[in-house]
Amino acid sequence: MPFFTLEDFKISFSFFCTVYGIGTLGLPANFARSGAPIATIALLFMDFANVCSCVAISRVCLAAPKTAKTYGDVGEWCCGKIGRYLVLIAQFGVCLLVPCAYLVLGGILLDGISPGAFD
Repeated sequence: MPFFTLEDFKISFSFFCTVYGIGTLGLPANFARSGAPIATIALLFMDFANVCSCVAISRVCLAAPKTAKTYGDVGEWCCGKIGRYLVLIAQFGVCLLVPCAYLVLGGILLDGISPGAFD
C-alpha cells in the first residue's frame, strides 16, 4: 500500500491552489505599492484566512456522505436544492468576476482610481 498515492497528490495540489490562489498574481504589485512591512502583514493575514477556509471546507467534505463529489453536492447535502444553487452561483461568479474584475478592470482602471500608482 503506497504512502502517498496519485489521489493524495491531486488533493494536496487542490489545497495548495486553494490556499495560494489567484491572489499571488498581485503580490509583486502589492509589495511595490505598500512597502515590505505592510505587504508582509497583509500576506500573512490572507494566508491565515485561506488556510482557515481550506480547513473548514475540508471538514465539511469529510463529514459529507461519499456520494457528495463536488461542491454543489456538498451544498445540496447541507441546505437542499437551494444550497446547490447558491454554491453554483458563487462558483460561477468567481469564475466570471476574477478574470474580468481583478485582471482586466483592475489593470485598466487602477491608474484612474489611484493616479500615480504606476509611477
